[in-house]
Amino acid sequence: MRIKVIAAVLPLLAAACASVVPGVPVLGNVADVQELAGEWSGEYWSLDTGRSGSILFRLAAGADSAVGDVLMIPMGQRHDHPDGIHPATEYLPISFVSVANGRVRGVLEPYRDPACGCLINTSFDGERHGNIIEGSFSSRHAETRSVQEGRWRVTRTATAGP
Repeated sequence: MRIKVIAAVLPLLAAACASVVPGVPVLGNVADVQELAGEWSGEYWSLDTGRSGSILFRLAAGADSAVGDVLMIPMGQRHDHPDGIHPATEYLPISFVSVANGRVRGVLEPYRDPACGCLINTSFDGERHGNIIEGSFSSRHAETRSVQEGRWRVTRTATAGP
């Protein structure tokens, strides 16, 4: 009997824990935030660093926080590594996103540059046109203050339900 009760309660506990995990805050008026509802995927690239990677972002309809991250692939590495994701890749969490009148801005959590070990602060800015958002990003070395720039683009791959 105890095993049946535990088996019945575990899925409820897992669901409760999953709903407590904080997402990426999405700031803006309700209408602008809802324009981002859905699943977005795409990529970024930088001629300055030679790096590229993928971007994933999900926002449920009616929500004010999203799930999203950026996968950084170091210069010279390939997306199609035979073992899946190359061991030198790194996930970079998105810290927050704001949206107003089709303009999307945000910041990544600070991270260490794989080439120099320097702390990097990255911000991004883009414009939404229907199911596509594209723009630029700027990465600033915290110690040297040097700036490297790049471009990014995501496409809505699925809409969010009510």
